[in-house]
Amino acid sequence: MIVKQFPLALLEYDESKNILFFRVKQDQEVDVDQIKEMLSYTEEFIGKKRHSCVVDFGGSLTSTTEARKIYADSGYLESYRIADAFIVRSLGVRIVANFFINVTKPKVKTKLFVSDKEAVAWLESVMIKESV
Repeated sequence: MIVKQFPLALLEYDESKNILFFRVKQDQEVDVDQIKEMLSYTEEFIGKKRHSCVVDFGGSLTSTTEARKIYADSGYLESYRIADAFIVRSLGVRIVANFFINVTKPKVKTKLFVSDKEAVAWLESVMIKESV
């Protein structure tokens, strides 16, 4: 596992599974500048390589509508992200994440989970289908 700490998130990459774990720093509101910075972390860390991602939002994170829209419309993610598995640990984060998936409509397959294990199993199944 390759690991790097960034100011707003911890990134871990499991090369054997081709899954990035993006663990967002808690107790913050993610705005436009922060989401752009976080998107740049992925490109710096993993480069221009197709991959899937477990995005761990935890339980005490909020984001602006504009930040969520930038994430959903990211050209980098559309080109290089196979699927996103969002980890949510509170009802508030779950509500916002569900809204994001159902209303903002990200360009990559996205689903909510409560554990890494479930998220990884789903991502692996998506990647198997993608390779066929």
